[in-house]
Amino acid sequence: MGVVTSLLDPSSRSLVLAVVSVFVVVCLMLCVITGADEDDRALVRSDSRRLRSWQQGIAMGGDTTTVATVTVLVGMVAVSGFDGLGVMLGSLLGVVLFLVLLVEPLRRHASLTAADLLDARGSGGRAVRLSWGAVTLLVCFPLLVVQLVVVGNVAAALIGQPGLRTGCIVLIGCVMTALAVIGGIRGTGVVMIAKSVITLPVLVVTAVLVLHRFGGDPGRLLDAAAHGSHMGEAYLRPGGYTGDGWVGAVNRIGQMFGMSLATLAMPAVLMRAISTKSPRGARIAGRWMLGELVLLYGALAVVGVGAAALVGEVLREAGPAAQVFTPLVLGRALDHGGVLVAALACVLFLTALAAVVDVTLAAGIALGRDVLGTSGTPVAGRRPSGRADGATSRWSAAATGAVASVVAVVAADWNLVVVSTLWLAICGAALAPVLLYAVYWPGFTARGALWCLWGAAALSIAALALSPYTSGTPGSLFPGHDFKVWDVTIPGLVTAPAGFLLGWLGSVTDRRWPANGRRAQGTSEKGKEKGRGRGRGKERERELDVV
Repeated sequence: MGVVTSLLDPSSRSLVLAVVSVFVVVCLMLCVITGADEDDRALVRSDSRRLRSWQQGIAMGGDTTTVATVTVLVGMVAVSGFDGLGVMLGSLLGVVLFLVLLVEPLRRHASLTAADLLDARGSGGRAVRLSWGAVTLLVCFPLLVVQLVVVGNVAAALIGQPGLRTGCIVLIGCVMTALAVIGGIRGTGVVMIAKSVITLPVLVVTAVLVLHRFGGDPGRLLDAAAHGSHMGEAYLRPGGYTGDGWVGAVNRIGQMFGMSLATLAMPAVLMRAISTKSPRGARIAGRWMLGELVLLYGALAVVGVGAAALVGEVLREAGPAAQVFTPLVLGRALDHGGVLVAALACVLFLTALAAVVDVTLAAGIALGRDVLGTSGTPVAGRRPSGRADGATSRWSAAATGAVASVVAVVAADWNLVVVSTLWLAICGAALAPVLLYAVYWPGFTARGALWCLWGAAALSIAALALSPYTSGTPGSLFPGHDFKVWDVTIPGLVTAPAGFLLGWLGSVTDRRWPANGRRAQGTSEKGKEKGRGRGRGKERERELDVV
């Protein structure tokens, strides 16, 4: 943190703390005013009180933009060049796929969580719903931990007291959990919009200042970045982060493929798409989301390249731990007065805080609705509704935030790249294939969903446990041990296809899967199953009426 403690003078620190404090207080007030009522089902507002489609789109773009996007990706571009830009491209590709393939069917068939889509398409059930909720928690927890650790580090460094990191993590975790519990979908959406209104202009201005420093000539900027990074022409070629040879190729393809699928199935983004007013509204929201992210990633790419050109030497000397502060180091190089550094520090705070709020809410709804909601006995085929379901989701969100804060304190000194790779791998290999199969393959069954969810999640954890991220290198979680079996650090090229294969294999080996690849519906021998299907349809109609 030494490279950061000198970035802000006392007056700048006071400005940052004042802006962030005002933002948190305003967000608390907005959440109280616009948040979910006590009897709202799963913290989702009724149609008359939802955000407009374009507002949901901006909030969905904010869900995709975590603090890792603004810090780790910018640092990756600054240090390794082309590979960092590839991650941004993969994320944008995932948004396009989400807009084209999923957003409308998801809103049409799901009422509260994505597991409703599986029920509506005939590949659901109690076991599938519980499994979906559990794997969603496996995705949300690492993401929450990363956000809390990064914002805790930044807060402690900006205050000038690194020893206060644990207190910062706990305090921020408590405040953000309160915002999620009070606000619900609508209240946290307002927080996301406020964050985007502040974050996007600051990053665009920073990118403009970088281009202005080089006379508006991108060629000069790239040449200076290649020189400042000490990589030369290699800065503009693949391999700076992913490596060379076959391992580098597997890492690069897995990075692009895995990032696209993970963006396609991010739980917080799915939650917001489901909460739009209609399938058409979901499509409009997706367009706004894509437009926001194109502008944002363009600005982040320029900021990362500018950091390599202007402060590459400083970042290299500070080491990997300083990459999270890359935007702040660049801000000091562009504006010695400290105003830009203060603005960028606010961006880091607000991005992390808003991400924690929405991910906590998504995890709480998954826990309350899909995991705990399956443990009770339905009455007359109906799930708990209104006050009971909303209270369960509130308590679940509170418990999720509390546990994530404790885990973040324990994991504060871990390699955060490992934690980030874990949630990306599970999300892209387990959640995305299940969603795509449920929408586009009539032969997809509950067994296929279970095999995909648990098999792909277990394979993703094993792939990272046996990689250099976990052991065998100085930056590993266990540097004193060496039990790695391969050198691949980004396993998306293996885990994602394995998830699709497991979903297919589980479905075709299911005894209910007929020879023509379509589920039988309403045959004479399956009158009871047909009746259960009608019951599920009526249950779904009741749920849609409530929502």
